[in-house]
Amino acid sequence: MGEAQLSVIMPARDAGAYIGAALDSIWRQDHPALEVLVIDAGSSDGTADVVRGHAAAGRPVRLFAEGAMHPGRARNIGIAATAAPLVGFLDADDLWPAGKLARQLGRLAERPDLQMVTGYITYFETAAPDGLEPMPGSRTETLFHVHVGASIYRRHAFDAIGGAFDEAFVYSEDVDLLLRVREAGLAFSILRTPELYYRRHAASMMAQDTPLKDASLGLAMSRSLQRRRRAGTLGTPLRDFASYVEPLP
Repeated sequence: MGEAQLSVIMPARDAGAYIGAALDSIWRQDHPALEVLVIDAGSSDGTADVVRGHAAAGRPVRLFAEGAMHPGRARNIGIAATAAPLVGFLDADDLWPAGKLARQLGRLAERPDLQMVTGYITYFETAAPDGLEPMPGSRTETLFHVHVGASIYRRHAFDAIGGAFDEAFVYSEDVDLLLRVREAGLAFSILRTPELYYRRHAASMMAQDTPLKDASLGLAMSRSLQRRRRAGTLGTPLRDFASYVEPLP
């Protein structure tokens, strides 16, 4: 295989129960010129062993053993370690739906002006026996929400907005990223199809009851207002997300 055209960055910490399925959901995509960079942020379980097992089986995955850190920092480490022109993200407890890359890379090929393609998210709690889909008939919710795991980016989009993830954020680093994308006027598209299966479980970072979640969201909004005030664009509303959703066929 030649040089990877798409790098998938996967932060992981104590994700041994889920990371194998997350990786399998990438391998089932019909796109050979990819690589996965797992940034192990100080796991104390079998996360690294699972990744090494996939590497030993010939899968294009690299493991970076790092100390404890927030996801934004881990993703930045992954981005710095690759020169691939396209970048995607998947958290180690989530899944990519079948056909995701065919849909999103196809759209980027059709629309050279697009800097990012994203889509809807299906939230789920129980996985099917194969581990790669939500359990049929189980409780799910599908909607649009800000999450980098649903998106594929052109690498140079990060240069246009002053870098990828602001490491000052514990939470809402993805909100801050998309605010900067919108403020810069970068073209992107929201597909009407689910492009991420987001697993809800008690051990996830977002399930934790902490005031840092509200504080981080407030910081993202405050910084956006400050940037727009400096740019003289505060009086011009950002485009509504609905205007980015692809029209019905």
